[in-house]
Order: sequence, then C-alpha cells, then structure tokens
Amino acid sequence: MFHAGVTCSDCHDPHSLRLRAEGNGVCLQCHAAQKYNSILHNFHKAGSLGSRCVECHMPTRTYMVVDARRDHSIRIPRPELSVKLGVPNTCNECHRDRSTLWAANTVAKWYGHQPVGFQRFADALHAGSIGAPGASESLARLIVDHEQPAIARASALALMAGNPGSATVALRNGASDPSPLVRRAAARALPYSDPRMSLRTLPPLLNDRVRSVRIEAAEALAGAPADALPNDTAAALRRAIDEYVAAQELTADRPESHINLALLFIREKRFAEARGELMAALSLDPAFAPAAVNLADLDREVGRDADSEWVLRDALDRSPKDASLHHALGLLLVRQGRGRKALDQLADAARLDPTNARFAYVYAIALDDTGQTEKALKVLQANATRHPYDRDSLAALTNLYRRAGDWAKAAVYAKRLAELEPNDTRWR
Repeated sequence: MFHAGVTCSDCHDPHSLRLRAEGNGVCLQCHAAQKYNSILHNFHKAGSLGSRCVECHMPTRTYMVVDARRDHSIRIPRPELSVKLGVPNTCNECHRDRSTLWAANTVAKWYGHQPVGFQRFADALHAGSIGAPGASESLARLIVDHEQPAIARASALALMAGNPGSATVALRNGASDPSPLVRRAAARALPYSDPRMSLRTLPPLLNDRVRSVRIEAAEALAGAPADALPNDTAAALRRAIDEYVAAQELTADRPESHINLALLFIREKRFAEARGELMAALSLDPAFAPAAVNLADLDREVGRDADSEWVLRDALDRSPKDASLHHALGLLLVRQGRGRKALDQLADAARLDPTNARFAYVYAIALDDTGQTEKALKVLQANATRHPYDRDSLAALTNLYRRAGDWAKAAVYAKRLAELEPNDTRWR
C-alpha cells in the first residue's frame, strides 16, 4: 500500500489523530465494499471479530513488551508458511486451539488455492539463516527484486556476508541500489565476502547523500592502505570516519558505542585508544560480555594474554552463564597449552548455547586434539543433527572418519557437503 502511494493521512486524521472512518469503513474508502466487506471474502459471520479487516491484515502486536498496537505491514494471512517455516500467522492467533496445518488447509479450501501474498521473502531469508542448499541463489534473487521491501532485501544482503562466488555480484549491485537501507547493508556485508572488491566498490558510498550509508562505508574502509584505495578517496574517508565517531559519541552513555569506536580504532592500529574505549564500555556495564571478549582479543593481539585471562575471568564472575565468555577463555587456555582447563570452558560454551554451531565445533576439535576422538565424533554428530547445514561440522566429520579409515561414514558427510557446496571440488 505504501508503494502504491497510500500514506498515514489516508487512514488517520493528522489533526485529531482519529481514524477517518469507523470499523471497516477506513479500508472501504478505497476497497470495494461488495467484494471485501463480505462473508465471501472474510468467511466470518458479519459483526464478528473475524469479519474486521484489521484482525486478519493488521493484527495487534506488542512492541517493547508493553506497547500493543496494530501491525502496519498489512499482510495477506499465510498459515502455510507457519507449517513450512514456523513463522506466526494471524489465523492461529485467534484459533489457538487449532493447528497451523488446520489453518492452512482451511484457507486453501476457502479460496481453492493457497494465497501467495505480495511479500515473497520468507523462504529465501529462512534458507539464508540456516545456510540451506541454494540459499545464496535465493538471496541473490531477493536482493534485486525491487517489488520486495527494502528491509527484506537488506536482510538478504546481511545473510550473504561471508559467502563466496556469485554472492559478491549481488553485494556489489546492492552498493548502487536506490534504497539507502540496501546500500548500507551492502557496505557492511561486502568486506566479509570480498575485501578486494570492497576497496573498489565502497569508496563512492563515502559521499552518499545518507549519513548512515557514509559511516557504514567508512567503518568498512577504515584502516585500508592508502595505495589500495582510488585516488582522492582519503579526504572523503576521513570526513566519513569523523561522522562515524560523532554518531557513536552521541550515544556514549551506551557500552555498545564504545565497542564500535574500539573496533574502528583497532582497524586503524590505534590500539591504546581502542583499549581505552573497551575499558569505558566495561566501566558503564561491567557485565557486558562483548566488551570483555573484544578487550581480551585486543590484549592477545598486542601480546598481553595474561591480561586477557584476568578480563575474561572477571566478566565470568559477573556473567557465569554467558557462553561467549567461556568460549573466549577456552581459546585463550588452548593457546597457553592448558588443554584440560580449556576443554572445561569450551564444553560449558557448547552446553550453554546449543544454538551456536561454532561453539560445539570448536569443542569437538579440542577434544580430538587431546586424543578424545570418539567423544569428538559424538559432539560433532549431535551438532550436525541440530545444525544440518553447518559446513565446519560436516567437514570435520568427513575428515575424522576418513582418518579413521571409515570410508562409508566419511562419504555420508562428504556427500552432504557436496550437495551444499556443488562448486567445491574437495567434496566431490
């Protein structure tokens, strides 16, 4: 509706803040009553809750825990997506005693087919979030589908970050997209996929008309060698970096802003300033795990692993159930050759956050390094069951079984990898 030119004041009086009509009347200003204000359309008894347009197309959502208001996405109900992907649907918000399959079948029976709606991004974003086969191709198509919302296309770009090959073409196209949301997402994602391409593609964004795009490009390009950037880029980069710093200083009461500044300074090799920002973040919130993890990483980078351990253990005293802290401490202990204590920390990380496939994978590799290959295989198998598209776990299973001479089991996981990465000759 927004893309068709509908604005807030078409439904709301900007002076009184009231709706321009009562009940379905606000929708029937544009939509034909004989077609849409009918049981043949809504399949609910006149006057019932289900006959109200907003109940199906603008269900109530609770924002910020306490603020109940109508969802203005104005979607067509898609209960079949609930069956397929587990997303919510408005039918089952009323019919809580029925299954999503019942809702999908009922809607299909009403209309003789499953409604397709106008928003076609759920499958691609779901595939991208779990790394499913064909996800990159689906995401690439979504990125260039200008009939889809910019926020969905920007989300697709974020999911493409780190993917090689054809992904970089979509990311490069995103950098010149008409939407600033998409350009900003491309600036954030491209360096993780193709750093060299980002040096060629992102400099024009330093002069973008939208500040959030400029500062995202500045963050991505910060610390790049001057001779690797196009001519006349240095001044634009400095201006955009200054804008980035100013944006973070505006919210300096939040530890996240100090982490952002620290990461910028690290890219620019300004390690002392970076450490100061991370210490500032921890002074604001001593239990803020991301600051402790980044400070430990910085100390490791400058050869102060002893300080790293103190930082992580202090944070763990405050947040003993934070998996990222256990994981970071486990890696530090591995580097120090304290294998047994490292295993305990890595095991805690995997246990506390089973949704993070990386934690279980690293724990399994550490088990194998200490001669506990059978236990490592069990951890990897469980991880591959929970995260069937985790490439690292599948590769480790392939290699460990191959090393053990169990070619049949190795082939099972190699085949799965070959299906996920058809262009990777190693698995074929």
